[in-house]
Amino acid sequence: MTLFNDLKQSIQGTILSDPASLGIYSVDASIYEVMPTAVVLPKNINDIRSAVKIAAKHHIPITPRGAATGITGGCLGSGIILDLSLHLNRILEINLEQEYALCEPGVVQDRLNDALRTNGYRLGPDTSTGNRATLGGMLANNAAGARSLKYGRMIDHVLEVEMILATGEIITFGPNTPVQHPIVQKILQMCNQNKEEIKKRFPSIPRRVSGYNLDALLGDGIPNLCPLIVGSEGTLGVVTKIKVAIAPLPKQTSLSVIHFDDMIEGLSEVPRLLSFNPISLEMIDRNILEAGQTSPALKDKLDWLHGNPAMVLVAEFEGDPDQALEKPIGYAQTILKDPKIQEHVWLVRKAGLGLLLSKRSYSRAIAFIEDISVDPQNIAEFMQEFLAYLEKKGKRAGIYGHAGSGCLHIRPYIDLRDPKERQTMKQIQEHVADLVMQYGGTLSGEHGDGLVRSWLTSKLYGENIYSLFKQVKEIFDPNHLMNPGKIVRAPPFLQNLRKTPVKSLDTFLDFSKEGGIELSADLCNGNAQCRKKEGTMCPSFQATGREYDSTRARAQTLRGILHGSLSADGLASKELYHVLDLCLQCKGCKSECPSQVDMAKMKTEFLHHFHKKHGLTLRDRIFGHIGTINQISSHFPRLFNAIGKTRPAKKMIETLGITSQRELPELALKRFSKWFSKHPKIGGRKILLFNDTFNEFNCPEVGIAAVKVLEKLGYQIISPPWTCCGRTLISKGMLDSAKVQAEKLIATLLPYAKENIPIIGLEPSCLLTIKDDFQGLLGYENPDLKIVNAMSQTFDQFIASHHKLPFQNTKDSVKLHGHCHQKALTGTSSAMKILHTLGNPSEIPSGCCGMAGSFGYEKEHYQISMAIGELKLFPAVRQTEDPIIADGFSCRCQIAHATGKTPLHLAQYLANLKYV
Repeated sequence: MTLFNDLKQSIQGTILSDPASLGIYSVDASIYEVMPTAVVLPKNINDIRSAVKIAAKHHIPITPRGAATGITGGCLGSGIILDLSLHLNRILEINLEQEYALCEPGVVQDRLNDALRTNGYRLGPDTSTGNRATLGGMLANNAAGARSLKYGRMIDHVLEVEMILATGEIITFGPNTPVQHPIVQKILQMCNQNKEEIKKRFPSIPRRVSGYNLDALLGDGIPNLCPLIVGSEGTLGVVTKIKVAIAPLPKQTSLSVIHFDDMIEGLSEVPRLLSFNPISLEMIDRNILEAGQTSPALKDKLDWLHGNPAMVLVAEFEGDPDQALEKPIGYAQTILKDPKIQEHVWLVRKAGLGLLLSKRSYSRAIAFIEDISVDPQNIAEFMQEFLAYLEKKGKRAGIYGHAGSGCLHIRPYIDLRDPKERQTMKQIQEHVADLVMQYGGTLSGEHGDGLVRSWLTSKLYGENIYSLFKQVKEIFDPNHLMNPGKIVRAPPFLQNLRKTPVKSLDTFLDFSKEGGIELSADLCNGNAQCRKKEGTMCPSFQATGREYDSTRARAQTLRGILHGSLSADGLASKELYHVLDLCLQCKGCKSECPSQVDMAKMKTEFLHHFHKKHGLTLRDRIFGHIGTINQISSHFPRLFNAIGKTRPAKKMIETLGITSQRELPELALKRFSKWFSKHPKIGGRKILLFNDTFNEFNCPEVGIAAVKVLEKLGYQIISPPWTCCGRTLISKGMLDSAKVQAEKLIATLLPYAKENIPIIGLEPSCLLTIKDDFQGLLGYENPDLKIVNAMSQTFDQFIASHHKLPFQNTKDSVKLHGHCHQKALTGTSSAMKILHTLGNPSEIPSGCCGMAGSFGYEKEHYQISMAIGELKLFPAVRQTEDPIIADGFSCRCQIAHATGKTPLHLAQYLANLKYV
């Protein structure tokens, strides 16, 4: 039987073999790309065991994979990829009395910590990717994180490991493993015979994860091979259960952020700061700090920064850090005791990798020497020598990491497209290997060897120890099928490098600011921030948990199209259509992705090309031209609404692919413009109220409420004739028509903008279409658009700009749900500022509501639309009696449909308040 027939007969989970899926699983967060033969999403341990046996039968490699946040290529393989993150993600037991947790390998670090926090516990290691990294991946790399000065590495916390060996045998390694087991006997005998050589060759430093942990097996206690499995990168078997020790949470922590004009000066202070026993001592360099200042998600989180330092050291203490600051250090010191501000510091530190890679250039801060580890007492001398070498090579690097552990993440800027640059990269790595050995260090302090460093293992340890590593592999995996090429018998360093786009495409939208659509897609470095379960970014992944539905997967598929390996149809590819299908164009990735990958814009461009080749469906035309349809139907709104409720109409709607499980929005009996034309005008400073499609035809009561509020503030309202912004056309990729609408609307608004009349938008998606999407349609340098945008703002932004509001403080509780585009582009701080002055607001920690314009009305998307809302939004609304504020029209429709409650626009809420 063929491989795929065997898999289909034996596996209960999902088997993927289509070109797009294989391409998605060919990358992680590293510089490598390896195309697998098949991908298995096992449902249970039996599936894993079957896959291992089938791999052995067909003599094909098998590689376990978690969230694939690793930057070494450790989870890439040419055979079967086992994605353990989707189904094997249960927390099986938390035992507070004995202080351990038993988990499956797909459990995400932060999810375990959330479960432990209510009982005052945490997992010790805390990686910067904790909101998506899995325990299986952390075990594979022997992860540590920022607080290893106190908590150590995974090897210090893993108590037992259940795993499936290459033979299919299920075994638990721990203190109770039978000593008579052949593997245990062979490994212990080998270590005992080579005890002195192991002691001699293994570096004695705080961080070391290169190679197999033979040094951890030399103790005189109960024989336990568990430390050997930790850090083995899936090369010895597939881990199915992990028992980890848990640690009490610190009662209180404080941060000292110390600013330096010179990096070496700062690193020279590391030994003295360590003498005060911090639980963490981190470094962030100028490259990251400057990138953070341009990041939409982080620019407001740098309130602790003073000046423009070359680097900062972040020292975390349990209790008060004042004792560590007896003698002035650096040019500025900031003491942070507020947990909220401390979190700002950690957000910037954790985003370091993504921020360095957000530079829109093919010369990027590449990970290949990013994990060097030396004695922290010597870190300044090491860095001084290395930076001098780097300068000779004409290179610069972004640098951050765990200064207190002697483990720094150094990322030189390299253009991987250039063969000379690739050779320079290899030369740098060879030099660094010599340098760390000179300082008694190692190439990897926490990230592992993978494809990027395994080729240097024999150089680091010498041939004797390297031969022991090969013996370990032979004992566990004699056929070399368990994630081969990692730690031992590695391929050449420059083999399997990621392909870069070779096609230069003409685009309808202006991608000049992004460096072209090719660079826009290639900016995705695979860090997998889109796999997190909070925030706005990637609601489809949050609902399904499938890698296929992540922003990373979409970017990788687009890259495959652009470098010609996936489809000859380019941007009209049907493979890309399927991968992009569940992208809701929420724009969350534009702000929350550290590299600011704008998938919404790329999907819009793709749909334009796709429809040009394959044509538009009638449903797409209806939704795209909903403004025109509403305009025509508004002449007989009662008839339109009545017909929409009839059974024949619902059947017809179903045949078009529009769900009948929710009601279509009704038309208002009177358009806003008709009401406004008869509304008495008052004097005062002029402002323009942008009359969007939804407030004009569906909910004029919002516009009426806004007029009431704005007039109470003393403004004279101008509202030009209705002109659609083309939001619905853009969402469907109907860019020719959308550009016509954009030009028409800018021509309407421009005279007012030139007179410095503020332009206020009620519907976030429509106003922000002008400020964001029109730049792609009309060009970033369009002078008229710049003038209009300078005067345009959302209703909440405009109201929040007033120092005093004429409303009584109600002291009432109120809940806010922000629109996706609002959260991604302007934030909800303005709305919250207003509500804080009037009562007791709280923001629902929801992402997307799931409606996304027409998405939730499309028959095939209805269930996922509702599933997205059920993640956090709907439960929060059902559990409260407080008023719900949601400025997005589709958000209000979705909330009403799912909960039966009627949310208000902020304008309606304010209009209902008593005036002072």
